[in-house]
Amino acid sequence: MDSQNNKDEELRRRENELQAREHALRLRELEAEIYQQASSQEPPIAPTTKHQASENTLKQRYRQALNVAKFLGIVVAVVVAVKIATWLATAIVVGGIAWVAYKIFFESKSSEKNQRPKK
Repeated sequence: MDSQNNKDEELRRRENELQAREHALRLRELEAEIYQQASSQEPPIAPTTKHQASENTLKQRYRQALNVAKFLGIVVAVVVAVKIATWLATAIVVGGIAWVAYKIFFESKSSEKNQRPKK
């Protein structure tokens, strides 16, 4: 029995060694493939130019200032519109209350005077 176990263990050990060699060989093949692809491709060379910051940044700042001015203009217009709408609504409410008060207190008194019989 001892000899059978030794043979099985020897087979497993050899199989593991063979798998390890296959893995190592495959890794070397992949590394060679990657290296070959990397060395065959040259990095693209783009033409270089000197940075011209003065003209472009001035235009960008002008556009930013213009956008900020537009935004502030819209904000001011909305605030003014809300104020005018508030004043108008207040005037309509006060006028409506005054009209109802007139109808209740003054018009009824004047109609009562006209309806009383004269002596």
